[in-house]
Amino acid sequence: MSGHGDSRRSDRDRDRDRYRERSPSRDTSRDSRSRDDSHVRGRPQGGYDHDHRGGDYGRRRGHDDSRSSGRSDSGNDRGRGRYGGGDSRGSTRGYRGDNQGPGRGLHTQFSTPSTEKLPDLPKDVPTPATGAQVNLKTRDGEGTVGHPIIVEVNHFTIKTLPTVKVYQYEIRMAVPVSSQRRGSEKVSVMQQAKVVLKARKFWGDSFTFDNNTLGWSTTLLMPVGESRTAFIELDDQPNPEKPNQVEVTLRNSGTLNVKKFVGHLLNSGTSGTISNDRDIENIFKALNAAYRQDPASRFTTRPNSSAFFSRSPALVLTLQSTGGILEALRGAFQAVSYCFGQLTLNADVVCSAFYVPGLALTDVAKAMAGIPPYQKLNEIGSTPMFRQGCERLTGMFFVVKHLNSVRNAKKIKIQRLSIAGSRETTFEEKNISSGTTAITSVYEYFRRKYNITLRYPDLPLLVSTSGMFPMELCYTPHSERYKEALQGTETADFIKFATTPAYIRAEHIMQNVKRFAWHTLPIPASLGLSVSTSMLQIRGRLLPAPQVLYGRGSDDRGPEGGSWNLRGKSFLKPARFTSWGVMYLPGGLQQLSDYDLQQFCRSLVTSMATVGLGTPNSPPAFLKGNALGNLKGAVGDLVRKTANAFRREKPEMLFFLLHDKANPSIYKAIKSICEVDLGIPSQIMLVEKALNSRGQMQYLGNIGLKVNCKLGGVNSKVDEPLFRQTRYMMLGADCSHPSAASLRQIPPPPTYCALVGSYDSSCTAYTAIASAQPATQEMIAAFGPMVNEILTRYKSRNSVLPQSIIYWRDGVSDPEIPAFLKSEVQDLRAALDQHNLPIKLTVVNCVKRHQTRMFPKSERGDKNGNVLPGSVIDSAKNDFFLVSQSALQGTVRPCHYKKLFDENNLSVDDLHRLAMNGTFSYGRATRSVSIHPAVYYADQVAERAKFHIRETEDGIVLKDVHDDLKFTMYWQ
Repeated sequence: MSGHGDSRRSDRDRDRDRYRERSPSRDTSRDSRSRDDSHVRGRPQGGYDHDHRGGDYGRRRGHDDSRSSGRSDSGNDRGRGRYGGGDSRGSTRGYRGDNQGPGRGLHTQFSTPSTEKLPDLPKDVPTPATGAQVNLKTRDGEGTVGHPIIVEVNHFTIKTLPTVKVYQYEIRMAVPVSSQRRGSEKVSVMQQAKVVLKARKFWGDSFTFDNNTLGWSTTLLMPVGESRTAFIELDDQPNPEKPNQVEVTLRNSGTLNVKKFVGHLLNSGTSGTISNDRDIENIFKALNAAYRQDPASRFTTRPNSSAFFSRSPALVLTLQSTGGILEALRGAFQAVSYCFGQLTLNADVVCSAFYVPGLALTDVAKAMAGIPPYQKLNEIGSTPMFRQGCERLTGMFFVVKHLNSVRNAKKIKIQRLSIAGSRETTFEEKNISSGTTAITSVYEYFRRKYNITLRYPDLPLLVSTSGMFPMELCYTPHSERYKEALQGTETADFIKFATTPAYIRAEHIMQNVKRFAWHTLPIPASLGLSVSTSMLQIRGRLLPAPQVLYGRGSDDRGPEGGSWNLRGKSFLKPARFTSWGVMYLPGGLQQLSDYDLQQFCRSLVTSMATVGLGTPNSPPAFLKGNALGNLKGAVGDLVRKTANAFRREKPEMLFFLLHDKANPSIYKAIKSICEVDLGIPSQIMLVEKALNSRGQMQYLGNIGLKVNCKLGGVNSKVDEPLFRQTRYMMLGADCSHPSAASLRQIPPPPTYCALVGSYDSSCTAYTAIASAQPATQEMIAAFGPMVNEILTRYKSRNSVLPQSIIYWRDGVSDPEIPAFLKSEVQDLRAALDQHNLPIKLTVVNCVKRHQTRMFPKSERGDKNGNVLPGSVIDSAKNDFFLVSQSALQGTVRPCHYKKLFDENNLSVDDLHRLAMNGTFSYGRATRSVSIHPAVYYADQVAERAKFHIRETEDGIVLKDVHDDLKFTMYWQ
């Protein structure tokens, strides 16, 4: 006899089992700790970029559940990282602020669903009186390959649209002269937020605003074409002598054309919310504004952001590796979308890093500089290291506590730092009663005005538009987002919090839907809108895995679960090297004996020979370098020693052994010297992994994968039917933009662009070229010359040009697609036309930075509840989401492929297969990756280009890679 409670428990168990299956057989020859990806793109899993970690058996493009603030960087794991107060082992030392959150260390409770009690969602949402049902047909997949499946996606159908008139109003806001403090009529973000709260008497409770220039309401506030102006007082207690007003002007520009919008939804063959028709685009804006207004008033968010955060205990974790100055918050995401043939709200989970509120900025600066919290400010306040930490605060907001409650609550932005301290910094102070001015120091001003004697008068002042503030009186505010990239152990801690299995993520998403409570919101209801409370189900297909071909030992069928191993296999086209050198760079007290190094070299040669690499018969030339010395001179000495030992002009391969605590600048310098100056392939390895008996052979196997690519060999290939009939070239391009923190530099660092192209018949061997252009520019300025160079290299190897080209472009957003087609695609077409040959072109945009996730419905998932590799669903015509990889932890992120241009007349099945099969031919992995390797390689080349910049008389320039490396995949 079972009670109701048992029934509920068993239902949940069955639901969870639906997402799981028995664990697949483990591959002991690969790194089992890999995670799936998010928008950490082409970055390492901590440590020295991709190189010294060995191969990429488990590597992906980042970690799926992390957001931009949690991105991994190329700096190494240094224990405390940049924050001297933290401890990589999760100690409780560090800087303390208020409202610290629940945990002081890392624990597993964050991986379980929130225990927060929220009202249940209704199964059926009633149609509002002002709306009517929209009957859109969910798009089924057009492919025929593989077997049919049903998946759930984190999209919730918008079921109804308005039947009443919805008026659109143009909005203009300006600060009147009487309220201007700095002679500008521009309305700040904070002022605009107050206007939205206080203007209800002017525009009514049902009014919704897009935080820009448009608003909507079912209420006719004035006749169409007419305007009305009001002055909105922002202070709760107005001061007639010092008004704080914003002038708001509304103009009725007409009504939304819902009928036209429905026609667009029924007949459009594309996905997305960007349209050339302003009427259509404005309705998408109105829908987003209607559903954003309520969460924006209840949660922490940014203007026009789709992510919302709150500091409830279940959703926050202090990151101890940052010294306790940062915390990770798990938030909610929502955005209106049009895909899969349906108008939907896309709901998801997002994570981001914030400053812990209530911390003194002096403590934050110490942590930023890597100074332990126990060191006193009067001892380190004047040091360059502390000044550097202070400089990193530029651009963030702070609050003070020495003023009245209203002014203390105001967030103030740091514009810059003063050069001198509070004693030496003076200003003209005006005596209001007498009208005279006098020169006074900031130190004396605070002592006389606020009865505060500054304890650290030598510290730099924080300069803002509101004045100068002593750092010791400034504190981190609530909801201040951390804008730089996390590094090393910080990234690892963040990922532990952000990463959740798919079945847990699905529960988190439903919790977020409960928090949004769309069915209770008055503004969407007044506009006739209603949303389903269950995930959208989509019919798709599970594509078969391709057979991966090696020189010896190829498996008879495609690898199960997207992974395989190298047991009994040899490379398809193994390279060979006979002259080689090894440099060891000791780290502090850590030293390796000559015997250890000799034994390691024997193990390395044995491992590489096992997979078919042609290895030298003689031991390498050894050199013990100095990590703090002249590295360029040491590398030159190694080259000369190797050349003399093997009687060759220069070595064919150089290996470098570093300890894991070595400075990341050593890695960058080695790569720059070898790839730009010498033209010698190089491989950097970690001593702690390379000489560790536990896992050494796996690590050295990874090294073999990379070395063969760097020497021009081919590890494996996939048999693609199209490549048998036609000479194809795969092109891939990407841009690497500077971080938000880097953009504050004068001048900011450039955007690095990369173009890679295959030059062999199986499209597995690639050549690359990079360029630099002004920061944040997405379209590649030098694209035409870069294409011509790639074509020239192809012809030099094959004596002919390709007959067909597929251009895989990374990360062009929907608004940028028209500019992309007019610039890069036209440049590419023009470059091909110069050769007077009928070279056919196909262009595919590849996007990983999106919030769509897939969950299994008709099939069992893997052990984490993820859909199986090969799962594909069509979003629109020539537009699909593909999961080509497995994730050993976390929720798998599909890649969104959209065909933009096609002269090759590729069928849906052709495009699905090309995208799927390509991910099995990634050079340095024995598992499929998340995106086509042409894009993956371009991302890596763009990152590597940062190491190739040099200072010249003409300024900083990007140097070309040495000619000897043009036909090697040196970036692997």
